[in-house]
Amino acid sequence: MKIIKAGQYNDLVKKYRKVEPISLTDHIQLKGAKSKDYANKRLLEINVGLEPFQGNLSERQVAHLIKRISFGVTTAEINRYRSQSIDQILDQFLLPAGNSPEPVNNYNNVGEGKIDPEVPEGESFVLAAFDDDIEGDRIVSLKTWMIGRVLNSQDTALEKMILFWWNFLPIKLWDVFISKIGYRYFKMLERNAFGNFKTLIRELTLDPGMLIFLSGAFNNRNSPDENFARELQELFCLGRGEDSGYTEEDIRNTARVLTGWTIDWETVHETGEPQSYFNPEAHHTGDKQFSAFYGNRQIRGREGAAGAEELDELLDMIFGTQECARHLARKIYAFFVTTEITNFAEINVIRPLADIIRQNDYNIYPALRTLLRSAHFYHEHIIGVSIKNPFDFTLGFWKSFGMELAASAQEEREMYEGVLWQMANIGMEMGDPPNVAGWPPYYQVPMLDKIWINTDTIARRVFLTDSLVFWGYRLSNRSIITADVINFVEGLGNPENPNDLINDSALILLGVNLGPIQFEQVKQVLLSGQEQDYYWTGAWLSYQANKNDREARTVVLNRLNPAFQILLQMAETQLM
Repeated sequence: MKIIKAGQYNDLVKKYRKVEPISLTDHIQLKGAKSKDYANKRLLEINVGLEPFQGNLSERQVAHLIKRISFGVTTAEINRYRSQSIDQILDQFLLPAGNSPEPVNNYNNVGEGKIDPEVPEGESFVLAAFDDDIEGDRIVSLKTWMIGRVLNSQDTALEKMILFWWNFLPIKLWDVFISKIGYRYFKMLERNAFGNFKTLIRELTLDPGMLIFLSGAFNNRNSPDENFARELQELFCLGRGEDSGYTEEDIRNTARVLTGWTIDWETVHETGEPQSYFNPEAHHTGDKQFSAFYGNRQIRGREGAAGAEELDELLDMIFGTQECARHLARKIYAFFVTTEITNFAEINVIRPLADIIRQNDYNIYPALRTLLRSAHFYHEHIIGVSIKNPFDFTLGFWKSFGMELAASAQEEREMYEGVLWQMANIGMEMGDPPNVAGWPPYYQVPMLDKIWINTDTIARRVFLTDSLVFWGYRLSNRSIITADVINFVEGLGNPENPNDLINDSALILLGVNLGPIQFEQVKQVLLSGQEQDYYWTGAWLSYQANKNDREARTVVLNRLNPAFQILLQMAETQLM
């Protein structure tokens, strides 16, 4: 069976990705007729904005929506939502978090055979005393627990929203290296997933994980640390575009405002919930003068416990700028629509979206819902315009094929640890973006999401999809798990018809419709090189009539497996 070579990938996808994209930040500010659009030529043809989509969604559009707000799509979801309106679908998917089990000790005797002295097997470690020898095992358990949440999620955008925020406002679990603080950070993102951005940023500022990751816990009046103060403006709230006019002195004064916020280390190292608190003795009590970008605002220095009040005044000042809402709108657009922002999208989608955000006092739910209901979101050139990130690629296929799920916390560690490292090998490790800016394909110009594909990762992606349909995944202590392609095909509407089988499979697994050449490649395998459809139909119906007939099953598998191998090696498989 022919496998695409890594060097051929750009040629295969060039019809979808014509030219270099526009910047998401530094070069996003466009100046009328003098601006030059570098975005994908297909995107330049889009002429609809945030106005509501009119008419009924096609199956392709339903699949597009679910893939963008979840991980992959299933035949059952297409069947369930094909006759529903956008509002009905969003009513189901955009729901806040419910109660969920905590991650537990499922790592005793794993690897080097260490035993957690604080936490019995099967019990939660999220309030356990810090243990340098066992924290690594707890963090891996936390990561596999997060993968399990994604794979077990049904009809919800919550897990995708948590990934959005983790990419936008990240910590690195391995850098923080305190499992219960990592869990607390996850719960903070979950709690605020569809909520208020101002509330989220305030909680983020005081979160023990962020206080460790960006050194805020060590920020004091004698040596103000500018790390978080810089990223609060440069990455989290304002960006670096031409309209973000904050100054280096603004960053220094922001750091002074934030002095005194630190961590109660006793609750970190002893049993209990990690807490941050304000230490007045470490706070810079002088006045903080800000630049014209902030309206020459002065935050009056305060002594004692009143110094904590300066934080809210600082955040009100930042959120009072027009650019803050626009920066957030661009981040939402880049994650859920496309990283390539055209002049048209900036004017007709980003800025109106930012207005909605400000009108709703930074509650993001109305803006997110407006975007997902818009004509722009469902335009034919938005469907399949983005390259799947490793989470969407790996976990999406796991979901779409209905692969086996862990039946217990112990199995969760055994099954999903292999998935964790597989995703890391193609560019995304759960809970650990490479730096505070998140994963580079969401911001690094000029390549943006094309960064997901290189000569190494494309070969690894092909190996993963080949593994799905042939020899399976070897997952930690568990031997092998494969995609049941027969079960997948049985769930399709009309699997005895090879044309319907191919089209329905492409709807679920690929980002765009198959072209005639690709379609014929797959069909020739199903027909064993013959010309008449009944060569497949007869084989399938013979198997269905007697599923215990090993010979009939072998005939079907010998056609389905290589057909799906070809399908999943196509460039379109990388798109969403």
